[in-house]
Amino acid sequence: MLSAAELGLLGRLDLAYHRPLSGLYAGERRSPRAARSPEFADFRPYVSGDDFRQIDWRAFARLERLMLRLYVAEEEACLNVVLDTSGSMLLGEPAKWPAARKLAAALAFMGLAGMDRVQVGELSGRHLPALRGRDGVARIWSFLETLEAKAEAGPEHIRLLRWLRPGITVIISDFLVEGADWSAPMAALRSRRQEPVLWQVLGPDEERPSLSGDLKLVDAESERARELTITPALLRDYERALDQHREGLSRAVQAAQGRFLHSSSADDMEAMMLAGLRSGVVRRG
Repeated sequence: MLSAAELGLLGRLDLAYHRPLSGLYAGERRSPRAARSPEFADFRPYVSGDDFRQIDWRAFARLERLMLRLYVAEEEACLNVVLDTSGSMLLGEPAKWPAARKLAAALAFMGLAGMDRVQVGELSGRHLPALRGRDGVARIWSFLETLEAKAEAGPEHIRLLRWLRPGITVIISDFLVEGADWSAPMAALRSRRQEPVLWQVLGPDEERPSLSGDLKLVDAESERARELTITPALLRDYERALDQHREGLSRAVQAAQGRFLHSSSADDMEAMMLAGLRSGVVRRG
């Protein structure tokens, strides 16, 4: 699903976890727990019951106090990539669906390359079990190739996604759901020790429409129709409404200590990852 050049780019990047992790298995992410490892973390005073083998006798000679050397524990993290497969993802010029699916493949690759547990699924619930290591790349990409954008999905489905594991949860969608409130789903993710990321993908023609004249517009999912006369003033109102919608998404996810970002369906991999770097979702490896 990705070219050699795109894999080379992704190999120089990594996912940015914004809080300490405490996984179940050994991995490559920093944990809030101290343990024996090659990387020194800090000192703390010795208390009864501590492992006396971790006492730093040189510190005792200087401070005349028993001090323990603490080391960084490295444990695994989990990346959940949730893809919106609703019918509206087929719209846009170029269409959003190929771009969203490619983004999901890229994020999964970075997670597997970082030895994270990676789960990939669709907003309506179908998903793969958690995979780890680069051997999982082929399975995830094959799964993504089987997905089709046709279902109807909204924020209420987030409450039903019991397969999500603690870690980063990236939801890739156009988020064009009328009247949707994402605050409760984001709070639910946070309560389950997940760091939510809302990654919006829109077509250039959806961000800055070039429509004009008398048109009949049909909703791609509900099939409701509406006749409109498209004027420059109406297009300006639309653009203001889109900006307000994005601000609402950003507030909802930030309240859950998560992040919001957006990219275009016309973006190449470098542009998408640049958006990730600017938002702090991706970092240089």
